[in-house]
Amino acid sequence: MRGACIPHSLAQPSASLASWIFRLVLMTVMCALASAQITTTPAIEPSMRLVEKGRFGQSQLDGQLRSPDQISKIRARAQAGSARDEFLMGYAYTNGLGQPQDLSQGLGWYLKAANQGEPAAITELGRMYVRGIGVSQNYEKGLEWLRRAAADGYAPAQTDVGLLYFQGLGVALDYESAVRWWEKAARDNYAPAQSNLGVAYLNGMGVRRDPARATQLFRNAADAGLDTAQFDLASCYETGQGVPQDLGIAAEWYRKAAQQGDPGAQNNLASMYQAGRGVPADAGRALRLFLLAAENGNMKAAVNLANTFQLGIGVKPDSELSCMWLQVASGAGGDLGPSPHKPCSGISDHQLSQARQQAWEWRAQHHLAVDPSKEISTVSRGFSSR
Repeated sequence: MRGACIPHSLAQPSASLASWIFRLVLMTVMCALASAQITTTPAIEPSMRLVEKGRFGQSQLDGQLRSPDQISKIRARAQAGSARDEFLMGYAYTNGLGQPQDLSQGLGWYLKAANQGEPAAITELGRMYVRGIGVSQNYEKGLEWLRRAAADGYAPAQTDVGLLYFQGLGVALDYESAVRWWEKAARDNYAPAQSNLGVAYLNGMGVRRDPARATQLFRNAADAGLDTAQFDLASCYETGQGVPQDLGIAAEWYRKAAQQGDPGAQNNLASMYQAGRGVPADAGRALRLFLLAAENGNMKAAVNLANTFQLGIGVKPDSELSCMWLQVASGAGGDLGPSPHKPCSGISDHQLSQARQQAWEWRAQHHLAVDPSKEISTVSRGFSSR
């Protein structure tokens, strides 16, 4: 029975565009998914990526600030002068936890805590200036704050100082200095520093290239639950860098990162399912993962969806849907590859207009910035192959 191919949880009605697209996809999926023939190599998210979010290990902290009762007790202690609770109030206000977000209030509480030498507050102040959150972006001032906490041995600040040296932001680019700061934080078993240090060792940036050392650092951070390290370790196993190539282990680490919402891992795991590399070929699972990755902002997944519908990999070929996903990727600045425009050049003007409208709505719904200069034109049908 064809309907048995659709999981019940995915068959519920919804008025959203994304759900409409998802239902349309599900209606086209064939039951004999694993027999799909792959005629193109999926676009994968390349390794290696630095940890820049500054949010590792924050779930426990977030949990302290969920209820009004928790906030009330923390506020009372902060008002009595507790530096740690002043930091927590700053964190609550800047992240909108337990109360409406208020960056000005958050900044004020962070300053109170920083004036008492609270390293977490000093670090968050530095991050606000580096990212321009609630203040004018100022890398130099951000680095000044971060160095204060880093000098006190605070691993998150040491990691961020290393990032600024590695990227040349607010200071001259200096890979060796970046590595020195990451080494300090890694000695405290701080996973983001270990992961970033792994990137340096894998690529020989600031240190002698040592893939085996890199993969050990990735493994330490991955075991601690860091999704970026899980992704990078998976990539090492997939390509045989620092470890013997093992596609099955690669898929397992991609799966761990994907389950944490890492869109690059979702895309790469989908490509493995689509091609049957390290896992049994499963075009239906690949399709769902590509959709999830695209919804999380990964435009390589959008390109892979375009190829999937153009070539009919586990679905009925659909040039209009293929063109729509190309529009999604191009409008968000995605890399379309060498010959991207065939689906859009092979449909009617009406279908092309519909594909563009659906793509625009999809991008808007998922809060993706649109770069008009990169959108596929509706005026000219003579698309370039380069």
